Amino acid sequence: MRKMRQTDTLVGHRTAAIVQAQPLMVPFLRDVLRCTGHSHVVTHRCASAKRLRRAKPDVVILDIEAANAEPLALIRSIKLNAPTRIVVIAGHDDPVWNALARAVGADAILGPSADRQDLVAAVRGA
Repeated sequence: MRKMRQTDTLVGHRTAAIVQAQPLMVPFLRDVLRCTGHSHVVTHRCASAKRLRRAKPDVVILDIEAANAEPLALIRSIKLNAPTRIVVIAGHDDPVWNALARAVGADAILGPSADRQDLVAAVRGA
């Protein structure tokens, strides 16, 4: 993984951020984002709202395992600071947690049964 620089966000490009604990998932997620028109993708193994604000992504794919201890607080912080679409990847299908995540700003939550088409639709907002 590469470190993000402030010069990485280019004018006129759709930017995405991947926050993923599993490095093997990053190429798959990067491919999906490129298919949805995101020409610039930055990746992180763990998330901080400050780092994501600097990237100014149009969409964030957030693995809750990489969101440190408080994924709900991170989602809220991202959403409060920018009109960023947030797609959460959760390793569970907990309806209570999913409702809380939506309440604080998650736009889509994908559980363990989600596939590539689900991810593409979530990123596009369909």
